[in-house]
Amino acid sequence: MPQRIETPRPAGRPRRVPHHILFPLALGFGALVPLLWLGLGGSVFWHAHELLYGYALLMAAGFLVTRARPALLLGLVAAWGVGRSAALAPASVAAIPAGVAFPVLLAWLAGRALWRGAKRPENRILPLLLVLLLVLDALWWLGAVLQQPQLQQRALLGTVDLFTLMMLLIAGRVLPAALGGWLERQGIARRDHRRRAWELPLAAVMAGQLLGDLAGLADRAGAMALAAAGLALARARAWQLGYAWRRADLWPLALGYLWLPAGLALKGLAQITAVLPPGHALHALTVGALGTLTLVMSARTARLQRHLSLAGLHLLGPAVVLAGLAALVRLAALPATPARAALLWSGAGLWCLALLLGLWLQWQAARGR
Repeated sequence: MPQRIETPRPAGRPRRVPHHILFPLALGFGALVPLLWLGLGGSVFWHAHELLYGYALLMAAGFLVTRARPALLLGLVAAWGVGRSAALAPASVAAIPAGVAFPVLLAWLAGRALWRGAKRPENRILPLLLVLLLVLDALWWLGAVLQQPQLQQRALLGTVDLFTLMMLLIAGRVLPAALGGWLERQGIARRDHRRRAWELPLAAVMAGQLLGDLAGLADRAGAMALAAAGLALARARAWQLGYAWRRADLWPLALGYLWLPAGLALKGLAQITAVLPPGHALHALTVGALGTLTLVMSARTARLQRHLSLAGLHLLGPAVVLAGLAALVRLAALPATPARAALLWSGAGLWCLALLLGLWLQWQAARGR
């Protein structure tokens, strides 16, 4: 996610910023959600909603809310907690305002600053995404109250599209910048001279996919997903990703990005050919891409903000490998698979271990290790 540029600070206790609280809270909650879902037999809609709006959106808040007074930060965390409680009984009308309180506050805190600070058209995509996430979350809650699972399903599908676009934009900036900076220090010429030229075309194709998913036009959404996968791969050709495997802090970031075109291609094929259930194919984007990139970027941000070397990210590689294995195991757990229950528990365990390693990385950064 966006990297902060900080001026040198004198030695001593580091300044408290929102992600010091939000990252550990999100990682701890995200590790529990699949285990609670499997152990208590909850709804698949609850499981998906809480990983997207409980885990992923809170991680996004850690990246996007760079400053907040203690009272506002407390209010943000409280709104998030109220939403998690409301999700336990989403059919109540009172659950709608409780559920959308967190995305409303996040859009207000982060969206305004992002919109005002935008100097290019593509920089205004992020605040628009926050507003659209709020709208889709409200549709999910409305579907729960009206007992319309199809509305909930389409809202969740659109939410995955929005998070995918967010990852394409942010990882597409951070990865070539980090890798390119290292290449320059090694005296290797860079070829990534048109990095942002891809962002508006990608946003347009992803917007077409979003509209197709919300309208229930699976074929059109699938075609757009395949087109987005092609664009995502094409833009990465100039990044010289082969060099990323030489650095322990860069190859997990490259792997996280590569999950995006892979997941989009799998989603597109599932929607067009029905080779596997489209909802099932989404785990490549959610567990694979979203899980990997949130782990990588939260760990990098925690260390960079404290002026710590990225060479200390020894456990980041194992964490992203566990997240990738969790995605593969989850994709193997097809509805008709005889060993589905065992695969689901195995995937949940791998996911939990990956996020616990992410928590440990946050703890190490907090103590300057």
